[in-house]
Amino acid sequence: MDYSLHQIEDFLTDDSFIAYCYNDDHAAVAKWENILAENPQLNQKVNEARELCLLLNIKISPAEKAVALERIKNTISAEGEFKPVKGSIIGIRNYFTKWVAFAAALLVAAGVFALYQMGNNYPSGAELYSAAIDANYKLIGKTDFGHRKLIKLPDGSLVLLNGLSTLKIANDYNASNRHLLLSGEAFFSVTKNKHKPFVVITGKTATTALGTSFKVESYSNAKVASVMLSTGKVKVQSTQPDLKVEDITLVPGQKAALYNGNKAFTQTTFYAKDLQNWIDRKLIFKSAGLKEIAAKLKTVYGVDVIAKDKAADDLSFTGEFTGKELTEILDAIGFTNHFTYKQTGNSVQLQF
Repeated sequence: MDYSLHQIEDFLTDDSFIAYCYNDDHAAVAKWENILAENPQLNQKVNEARELCLLLNIKISPAEKAVALERIKNTISAEGEFKPVKGSIIGIRNYFTKWVAFAAALLVAAGVFALYQMGNNYPSGAELYSAAIDANYKLIGKTDFGHRKLIKLPDGSLVLLNGLSTLKIANDYNASNRHLLLSGEAFFSVTKNKHKPFVVITGKTATTALGTSFKVESYSNAKVASVMLSTGKVKVQSTQPDLKVEDITLVPGQKAALYNGNKAFTQTTFYAKDLQNWIDRKLIFKSAGLKEIAAKLKTVYGVDVIAKDKAADDLSFTGEFTGKELTEILDAIGFTNHFTYKQTGNSVQLQF
């Protein structure tokens, strides 16, 4: 198919494109990545369509779409705006695409205006971090290794604080601002308040949102800090003034990472299921070797798995865990692969 003539609304009515936008169908992602590789001139238009798709939340079933389209048609008819020319056939898809384009334009205008206000009325990431002194904040959450804590903030926002993390809240939180200071890793589900942006400040990044959900990771001894956006829209800034890193805006399914010493964010995409698995502490292994097991344990539990014995090369495990403690998982994998382990802080050494 020739996509060069596609308008944004054409992409938004393509089910495979919507699946690609949400990163929940490997085949659809592969299809559109190939299309973009073969047609680089489509990049800008596809990126715009993807952003509108996520803003409009066009992830509905065919039945829901049919009902919605019928309602739109009836509404237009009732208002006297539906005047088909005699002898012509106007498909309902045309009404849907026009409605999508109109709604998208309104949403984009609102989003751009909100981000414009953020950029002009709020301090930079470096200024936010320099003002985040202990006297202005109080501790509301702290976790030990391997433990998590669910925290409800005064405005109703929720925080899932991961292991070895601390969260501080501004003394005047929800009065004049909604600023938090994080060291470690946490997932935030933010209550909307367009007048008081929600800002998560770390030693490397400052993430600003009006109402959304996202995960921030910024451990003090790590080489990289990252932000993964689940819903809504956020602006991510660097809190290091000497680096002069340009701000970046994320839409759902995008991740921003800042590596030590880098002067720009690295932007990638991720699968929604991966973030949900992190929230649920869900691990799925299918004939997984040491490399895969170590990577998943690092992502969910923050541990470094070390195996110096060559026997580790033959390690293989199949199983599924949800909400389990790290020791339970290591015990199960160790039982089937005949190893014991020793944990010291965030390091786990396998002993065969």
